[in-house]
Amino acid sequence: MSGFWKAVSSAGKKAFKKQKTTGTEVVSSVKPNVPKTDYQKSLRDLKIQVQKTKGGGAKLRQTLFESKTGSYKKEGFTFGEDKKKVTKKSKKKSWKDHVDTSHPSYKKEYEGL
Repeated sequence: MSGFWKAVSSAGKKAFKKQKTTGTEVVSSVKPNVPKTDYQKSLRDLKIQVQKTKGGGAKLRQTLFESKTGSYKKEGFTFGEDKKKVTKKSKKKSWKDHVDTSHPSYKKEYEGL
């Protein structure tokens, strides 16, 4: 009888097992965060300030790291003094950088470009 109960047990586990997601599902609805009381409003404001503080701390740690390692000398700091959103320039490559020019088919297809 133990084989029977194992089969029943595994069938029950499969029936109530949480479905795996593929990551392509669409969120149908999200509850808006609309505070009604003064307490809820202050709690919302506190959460916003906590996130701003975390972001400011991350910017500070990045700037300290860059000043310590000397990486700012080439390109400047990641977060500039003008308080704009500043991102480092990436080195963009042309499609020609990815093509093997020594290959015989290169001359046939890309010679005139």
